[in-house]
Amino acid sequence: MQRKLTVVLALSGLVTAGAAGVATADATELPVYGVTSSGLDQEQAQKLQRAFGLKDVQRSEAGAVSFADEQRYQYLPTVDKGQGRPDEDGNATTQTALDTEAIKRIRTISTEEAAKRAQEGLRAAGVLPANATPTAQHTTFELADPNGRNALTANLDTSVSYTFQLGGIPLEGEGANIRVSFDAQGVTAVSHAARSYEKAGSVKVNDLTYGAKLCQKYLGGEVKADVGYVYVAAPLEEKADKVEPSFRCSGRNADGGAPQAITLPAAVGAELPQPGPVQDPRPEAEPQFKIQAAGTQVGSEGTGNCSGLPNTVANIGTFNTEASNHGISRSFSWTDGNAWESDFKDPASAGGQDTTWTDNVDLTYWQGHGSGTGFYFTGCSNHNDTKLANTEARWGNNDVEWMSLFTCLILEDTTGGQGWAQRWGQAFRGLHQINSFTTVSYNSANHGGKFGHYMWRSPFLWWNNPMKVRDAWAQASIDTQPASVRWATMGVYLPASGGLGNFDDYFWGKGSVGPDYASTGWFWRISGAS
Repeated sequence: MQRKLTVVLALSGLVTAGAAGVATADATELPVYGVTSSGLDQEQAQKLQRAFGLKDVQRSEAGAVSFADEQRYQYLPTVDKGQGRPDEDGNATTQTALDTEAIKRIRTISTEEAAKRAQEGLRAAGVLPANATPTAQHTTFELADPNGRNALTANLDTSVSYTFQLGGIPLEGEGANIRVSFDAQGVTAVSHAARSYEKAGSVKVNDLTYGAKLCQKYLGGEVKADVGYVYVAAPLEEKADKVEPSFRCSGRNADGGAPQAITLPAAVGAELPQPGPVQDPRPEAEPQFKIQAAGTQVGSEGTGNCSGLPNTVANIGTFNTEASNHGISRSFSWTDGNAWESDFKDPASAGGQDTTWTDNVDLTYWQGHGSGTGFYFTGCSNHNDTKLANTEARWGNNDVEWMSLFTCLILEDTTGGQGWAQRWGQAFRGLHQINSFTTVSYNSANHGGKFGHYMWRSPFLWWNNPMKVRDAWAQASIDTQPASVRWATMGVYLPASGGLGNFDDYFWGKGSVGPDYASTGWFWRISGAS
């Protein structure tokens, strides 16, 4: 039995800048910048390594350089408590307890000192672009009690993320990414993916009034759109010889939710993102899906063009590809009108079908618009409705360990008078972690693939070991999000059982995993800057 698609892509008419529904506007001119260099060569990478006193660094063929100390990267003091009860699939587990006294003893350097050290090291290596400005923040660990009150806060490290400008206009993207993290001993992580530019002419661009109307058309009528000019730095793997101005579209809806920020070309006559292939209508839950979900599985869902997000299908595709490349079975992947709110709701408490879909796999990856109180299917489907509210989430009572939500604001500090733990605590019914963001996130075509790569990669020499699930989420976000975006992970804490929790989970087969825990009302959260 098949269902009909419930949405018509509203963007199909938006092919050129003068498309129907968006009035033309006065044009002005802004500079075009040519690329003079891209990434670091081997000699520059070695200078960066020496400047920060690192064991080694990894350099990609495109010149992106990275380093993460496997023992000290976002280190959280924990104690091995031995074997736990087996997982529902019979997998062996290891119990881990939080060492709260050791956490209280953690010392980090100040944000001012971190910024100074980062500047000095990058300058010494000769790899600090002139248009880069440092912003320093702490990676923070928190415990919340059953009333949502903060019971413990500790800084785990201090990170310095760089923002970039060209002629006073922000330069953002995966190809404009420099970040250095410090603990009390020194550097724990480095990311460097950047290009150098010089002016190479100009281009006529539509004005911001036009841009606001265009953004509104993409993001939907329920969003109050904000717009500004931006230059988009593509990943270094994508060969680029110039950058032209774009519009950065963001905003808020009436209940405080936010769309993922997107970019649209600003040049007069530029071709706008076009709707890609649409999935055939999905079948209803049939026995083969339940059979497929036996053993270690992942699933993916997301809303794309129907919600104004042009990169969702590509991004979810990278996640699916990484799973396949590493032998991880995928049970389902639903996009646009095939992504249903009911797939995330428990049958008993909310009349949903999550025991067939998102709670019938070990990890679910979602992309779309969100808020501190849920995530949205508006414009794409209405089955059973258009928002999965935090009060409807009951995850882990069937299978899922890691609910990874590439969306906005899910774990923001407070909204509607409730903190992050109060809002999402009832979702933990055996769930290990929610991975998401405390801020607005930016639409990406690569986040899912990077998350999967860091989580599932195979050991090679010293630097390619799989990361913990929370570290993989953080690093994928660091690689794809600007410095203003803060990623976060939360989970259950059991103080009466010696502080047990799923702090250091790896994916199955990649390292130790904790058992399922019932919520006691205590929760932990780790958050940091991209």
